[in-house]
Order: sequence, then structure tokens, then C-alpha cells
Amino acid sequence: MPFDTTYHIYPHPNSNLTTITFYGGRDTDIYLQQGELPPGVDSSVFIPEVYNSNTVQTIPVDGREKYNPYDPGSNFVLIFFAIFIFIVIKVIRDAKDHYHYDSHNFSETVVQKRTYLTYEGDELNVTDGVIVPILTKHFPYFNALGQANKEKFLQRLKKFVRTKTFKIHDVRGFKEMPVLISATAIQLSFGLEKFLLPNFEYIHIYPEEFLGTHPSIRFLEGNVSGQSIRISWKHFLEGLLYPADGQNVGLHEMAHAYYYQNFETGEYIDAAFVNNFPQFNNDADKAFEAEKMPGAADLYSDYALKNFQEFWAESIEIFFEKPGQLKNSYPELYGALCELLNQDPMGLKG
Repeated sequence: MPFDTTYHIYPHPNSNLTTITFYGGRDTDIYLQQGELPPGVDSSVFIPEVYNSNTVQTIPVDGREKYNPYDPGSNFVLIFFAIFIFIVIKVIRDAKDHYHYDSHNFSETVVQKRTYLTYEGDELNVTDGVIVPILTKHFPYFNALGQANKEKFLQRLKKFVRTKTFKIHDVRGFKEMPVLISATAIQLSFGLEKFLLPNFEYIHIYPEEFLGTHPSIRFLEGNVSGQSIRISWKHFLEGLLYPADGQNVGLHEMAHAYYYQNFETGEYIDAAFVNNFPQFNNDADKAFEAEKMPGAADLYSDYALKNFQEFWAESIEIFFEKPGQLKNSYPELYGALCELLNQDPMGLKG
């Protein structure tokens, strides 16, 4: 459909504003001075008429064209393109009947063709008979505990699951999903008195990375915001499959969640965690600066050096997955984390 050019004119000093539209232009509004007429319009015209023209001279008043609402800015184009690509990817994924996790030998519990699956934690049958085989097969932290601590871990895990709503953004759900992601929260908080994270009612699980829109459009492996913790199942599994590489998106996002619960919500605060955090903060500041220097231990990624919150979250990953290296490189920081979390990954038995 061709655009058009609309002239806004005052044909005579005592006349009202009227318009004349030329089809086939650039969808431009032009405001003429009193007494001026569009090209090709006779001065005897008092009533608006529609003229067909392919050679209209469009000269805006004062040399300025009115803002064109059909001209999207470059930012809008980028946003539209990113959303379009995301929708295409989603449609392709949703068209598949199955999403395969077979390489991890995880058992399927439900297959449904819906946008996402919702499981209320207090309705899930997460008995010891369900949980123990999953943890034994996939969760090294649990296997390293003594029998008494295993019992404590299981009781905490079941209580944590009951307080959450799990939303799985796929056509297939696995009983391992709520169990293993909740287990990661229990791992981090195992030495704390307060471990339930009541601010975070929802845990969203995506098959792969997902689209984030704030503060910019990008794909994410994990995210904590509002009352939700969001995690890519693919990347979460990689963290379990390689438990000594210092990368674990589950621990990373739970670190953000526990910080937020204790320092931002004003509710369900673990007093020991809050009281011991300044010492971690002090030792982490030193390690943060040391990691920026040439010849540093290079335990941390460049992403961790973006800001202190990311340094905190990655410290938790390294603390559990590379405790020996962290202790050798930054012994004060390691000691501060042991005090903060009331546990030592290098001496789990007991």
C-alpha cells in the first residue's frame, strides 16, 4: 500500500485549517504558511480535494519534516529482530514431540504438549525412595556426607521442595529437576540455620538458555529476579557432569538468591550469615583486586570481575568445585567462606 503526503494549509487569511492529500508520497505531513498552496493546486480551491500525483515536491515548513511514526528507530529494529528470532526458535522447539536428555540417563516422568508444566512442590511425592537414588547417581556433595548429615540433607531437601512451585518451560518434565535444583540450594545453605528462601516462591526451568530483556536483550543461563529463580537445565546439568571445573550455574544463581534473601528482603534473615559477611567482603575485595593484576591466580572469569555481585556468586562456585585451589591462592578468602557458610568442602565427612 503506497504512503501519502498530507498538506495542512490555510487557503485564505480567514479560513480554517484544511488538508489536501497526495497519494503515493512518503507518508509525510507538511504544514504550509498562510496563503501557501501545495504544488499543482489552483488558488481557487477552497474545499479539500484529493489529487493523484507521482511528482509531489515535499518541502516541510522551516526545513523540518514532522516525525514519521512509520520509521522505527535502530533500537526498535534490533529489539524486533531479537524477539522475532526468539519466537522462531521457540516455535521450532515446540514443534518437536520430544526433547532428549538421554545422554544423562534421566528418567522421564511426564510428557505433555503444553507451553510449560507446573508442579506444586507440596503435591510432589518426593520421598526418600525417590530422592536418594537421584542424589546418589548425580550429586557428589551428598555422597561425600556422613550418614547423619545425609539424613539432615534429606529432611531439608524435602522441606525446601514443599515450599516451591516449579515451572518447566518444555513439553517434558523429569523428577530429577525439582530434586537436583533444590539440592543445590541445600548444598550452599547446609551450614546455615535459615535455608528455605521464602522470597523465591517460583523456580523456572528452561531446556536451554532463555531470553532476558532487562537491562538489555540477551540469552541467559540463569537469572534471579522478583520471586523467581530461573535456570537453564542444559547448563545446570553441565555443572553436575563436571563438578571440578569451577562452573555451576545452580550454585551461582542460588548464591544470588541467598544474598538477596538476607540483605534485600528484610525477612527470614540468617543472623550468622549476615554477621560474617563483612569479613568475606573484606577478603573478597583483596582477591578481587589481585585477580585483575598480571600474574594473578586466574581462578575467576572475566565475567566475575564485572562487579562484586558476580564475584560473590563465582566465589561460591569455586569454593565448592575448586576448594583446594581457592585455599592455596587466597587462604583468607577461603577461611572467610568457611566461616560464612559454616562448612568446609575439604572436610565434608561427618
